Amino acid sequence: MNGKVALTLGEAIVAALPSAPVRIESSAELHLSVGGAELNFAVAIRRLGVASRFLGVVGDDPPGRLVQRALDEEDVDSSLLRVAPDPTALYLREWLSDGERRPYYYRRSSAGSTLARSDCPESLADCGWLHVSGITPALSATCGEAVDQMLTLAEDRGIPVSFDPNYRPALWDARTAHATLEPMVSRCAVLLIGLEEIGFLLGTSDPVAALDRASALGVATTVVKLGADGSLARGARGEVVHCPPVSARAVDPVGAGDAFDAGFVAARIAGASLLGSLGVASFCGARVVERVGEHDGAPFADELPPALRAFLTGEPSRPLTTRRAEGD
Repeated sequence: MNGKVALTLGEAIVAALPSAPVRIESSAELHLSVGGAELNFAVAIRRLGVASRFLGVVGDDPPGRLVQRALDEEDVDSSLLRVAPDPTALYLREWLSDGERRPYYYRRSSAGSTLARSDCPESLADCGWLHVSGITPALSATCGEAVDQMLTLAEDRGIPVSFDPNYRPALWDARTAHATLEPMVSRCAVLLIGLEEIGFLLGTSDPVAALDRASALGVATTVVKLGADGSLARGARGEVVHCPPVSARAVDPVGAGDAFDAGFVAARIAGASLLGSLGVASFCGARVVERVGEHDGAPFADELPPALRAFLTGEPSRPLTTRRAEGD
């Protein structure tokens, strides 16, 4: 990307969770972790060597200062982070040994929800990529306007956009969410969507059919995240590839999808093949589930296996093995 920045925008949120897999009321202490889907993306892609910038709003409070410190420590550009009098969003999160996860959000009237068109930069001269998620427009009308403004700026300047729907039923009703998110699909170059979202957004439960429908909407590259079955993708030339999952000792799934997105985008920015990009993405997602936190397990570039690390600097001499999608 010739030194240009990957920009993302959204709500930074501070999570408080037990340090052991017990219910919150049974825990003697809670560990604070800075997160939010877009912030997780910004951190994860920065760890892979891509300069990143986070656009958002935090409160003039201890959680807000914690967010700023985390961004500074991760070398994420926070020059577009506005400080407001409203409180920084918080949530309590349980992670239990039987796999149950339960979040309790405290984000109503948060600083992050006041993000607006006026917070958006006038110029994207040093921006080479924009990443957006469906969470941000769900937070408020002004947040939706900010996302629309950034998409328009990216379109005007020919900047590639990646989009993860990140559909959260708790944030808005299905009809409003669909009406808002479906038009965003056609405005992105890369769609990164979960298996549980394709029926809601693309009208099919079949991953291969979902690739076809996204392509018909004008998406150049679509990735369907299949969880334990790996990932499936269609590239701009119509090629369809499947990448098997990377083995992991799953502890906490939160943030895995964000790290997956960052790994895929970082590899694509570096010019990696579709399959190579899936390989990097899968590795990043797998490492995150092995650690408790929002992005704690997101790997640094030098922590990737050599065959995958080479995709961030140039194609390796030995390609990854794969299989064609059924029917291809």
